[in-house]
Order: sequence, then C-alpha cells, then structure tokens
Amino acid sequence: MEIDEIDKEILHILQSDPETSQKEIASRINLSQPSVSARIKKLKKNGLLAHLVGIDIKKAGLHVGKIEVNEIDEKFRDCPRILSILETNDGYIVFVVSEDYPSMEYFVRKNFGEKIKIILDANPNFILPLKLNENGCSSDCMNCPYYINQRCSGCPFSPHYKGNLWRIKRKK
Repeated sequence: MEIDEIDKEILHILQSDPETSQKEIASRINLSQPSVSARIKKLKKNGLLAHLVGIDIKKAGLHVGKIEVNEIDEKFRDCPRILSILETNDGYIVFVVSEDYPSMEYFVRKNFGEKIKIILDANPNFILPLKLNENGCSSDCMNCPYYINQRCSGCPFSPHYKGNLWRIKRKK
C-alpha cells in the first residue's frame, strides 16, 4: 500500500502522541475530522497503524539485555523475562528484562550459555509489552545457587519470586 504525505503526517502525529484526537489531527493538517477518521481506518486495515500497550522500561527501573543465539526453544516465547525475539538471517536476537543485573546474567547463562550485552540507554525510550500473566514456571528456585545466595530474584511466575514488578497482589 502506498501512503501519501497526509498519511505520513497522521502517522507522525500519532507516533509522537498516540492519544491525539482525530479532531486535533484534523486541525493540525487542515483536513476534516471525518477524512482523518477514514484515513486512520484505512491505515489500520492495511496494517500500517497498530496500537501497542507497553511499559516504559527505563521508568519502571528495569534492565534490558540483548543476546544473539542460533536457535531458541519454544518455551521461551511465554517467558516473562523475554521481551522480544527477532528472527534474523542467521539466528535470533533476544531481548531479556530483569529488575537487577545478577538475575538477568544468571537467566541468560543458565538458559542460553551466551554472553549478554546490557543495553544502557535507548532513544526513544524502550516501550514494550511486559508479560504480566501467570503461566507458571518450571524453574526450581529453591535448589538454585544464585537464588540461595540472593543473586537472583527467581522466576517472576514462580511462588519463590522475590522481586516487586511481577508480584501480583490480589484483593481478598
């Protein structure tokens, strides 16, 4: 699908502030609100505009690391420590997240045996969906030397998790 300059302007405005109203967009680009609405609908229908709700990693106090691997087990697709998996022509780039560096380092060494590259900063801010559901975990934290020596906060979905971000407090 080809997009024109008006579509590009609409996309630019929504990327800068996704909550900009159609009325405001129409005013800024000298177009009627119904025309803006039709264009947004067309962009969404063609997959050029999508909405993604996520957490600002930096503001949440989280740390992100990047590893490159040749293959990845399917079990990691639902893992709360995996932010994103990108397939490349020669393997995968995996972004991992943690509340602290030791937990991230242990997770990567244990599961991938790779060196991790810590991401120190991102511009624009790194906003990605964070898995907050409870799918359970097969990690045995109680027998893990990193967990025992308080160098790992445990799997966020295990009952042994010591961190704060994924801890779910339910009303009784």
